[in-house]
Amino acid sequence: MLFRFSSASPETTRTARQDNVAPRRSARRRARRRIGALMAGVALAATTALGSAFTAPEATAAPAGSADAFLKATGQPGPHRIPGHYFTSPGIPQAQRDAAPSVLAGPSMPIYVGNNICTLSVVGYDKAGNKVGITAGHCGGPGAPVVSMDAEKAGQIGTVVRNGYPDVAVIKFNNKVRLTRSYNNVNIGALGGATPASLQQLCKTGVATGVSCGPMLAISGPFLVSHLCGSIGDSGAPIYVGNRLVGIVNGGMANLPSCTTPLQGPLHAPTAGAAWNVIAADLNAAGGVGAGFRLP
Repeated sequence: MLFRFSSASPETTRTARQDNVAPRRSARRRARRRIGALMAGVALAATTALGSAFTAPEATAAPAGSADAFLKATGQPGPHRIPGHYFTSPGIPQAQRDAAPSVLAGPSMPIYVGNNICTLSVVGYDKAGNKVGITAGHCGGPGAPVVSMDAEKAGQIGTVVRNGYPDVAVIKFNNKVRLTRSYNNVNIGALGGATPASLQQLCKTGVATGVSCGPMLAISGPFLVSHLCGSIGDSGAPIYVGNRLVGIVNGGMANLPSCTTPLQGPLHAPTAGAAWNVIAADLNAAGGVGAGFRLP
């Protein structure tokens, strides 16, 4: 069973609302059934993963006392931007500060989507010239406002315009946004391509657990399954090989723990991510915002 890596935002104490999952065409329903036990929970609401919501404090460099010393020793001193997670989160890049009053949007940027915290996987233009971004579909449905977690004072920078297969959300940005393919040391220079080989190293960058890499384990329907470290807040994070985007983070196995601390080592749930080739094909087939996606 899959649980999702979105997080309730610090602006609310409500649990994340249940996703409205549109009926799929029969071929897609058959594909979903073939995914089997690993992905049986892909249509569950974000509340299944979250339990109760929380109010997030300001990001801190590290907890005090012995925990502080341990995290420094393990190379994870902070900041920790998602409460209860003790991997170093990406900070606000200087390029974002320099872009003000515009907002720089790029791969791995943390975002608020309605009441959830997620991570942006990639940005670009569609064939109509719209500025668009991609994240996980369960982060928010059509109409959900999007705000950069790295530039909160700028306010809303876009809106979710569609949820697509497989668990993908398309964001249409407003005129405040400047697009970049390189953000906070994550550079996406190519999209899709060859499916990763078994045991090939994949990497991701997300707001909760930062940068992590792990071996490719399996292909399960439209998802790449790998032993990446991921947790709540990492939904939508780019999964890449070098500078090539191969997928986006969607969730993990619900009967295994997600990554919250370096103490776990490799003892955490595998991560499932929608393959970019599948995402692109669905965007093009659906038409509208996001079709013909290309890098900036």
